[in-house]
Amino acid sequence: MHTLAEIEQAIVDRLKQQVPGLRECGSLGSVLLEEIEDLALRCPAAYVAYLQGDYGYATSGVQDRRMRFAITLVVRNEWGDKAARHGRGGEAGVYKLLDDVRVALTGQTCGLSIDPILPQSERAEGGSGELAAYRITIETRCRFTL
Repeated sequence: MHTLAEIEQAIVDRLKQQVPGLRECGSLGSVLLEEIEDLALRCPAAYVAYLQGDYGYATSGVQDRRMRFAITLVVRNEWGDKAARHGRGGEAGVYKLLDDVRVALTGQTCGLSIDPILPQSERAEGGSGELAAYRITIETRCRFTL
């Protein structure tokens, strides 16, 4: 079984390879520990974090773990909030980035022994002025013996 950190890093690596134009892609935890005054300079950005898990028991001694990861996407556009969402001035908006991330991860195992990743939900996280932040939640499973 893979650790949560290994799975999170595999997702980050896949996004770095498959989503063009990201200035930053990493663990959400590393961003929260830093000063985010220069966040605008890092956009567009994607930050991955483990969100929650559930356990099931298929048979004696075998455990299934369902895992959800949140990918927070942040886009800045000097033309304002609508441009940050829709894109403008040669820069893609956060809606395009949501689609790119969904396509990059759907059905993928990122080289690990996990079930293919499936998107679960999307939602607005916030935004003001020139920034828009959205989150896409993905799910995968793995099985291990106790």
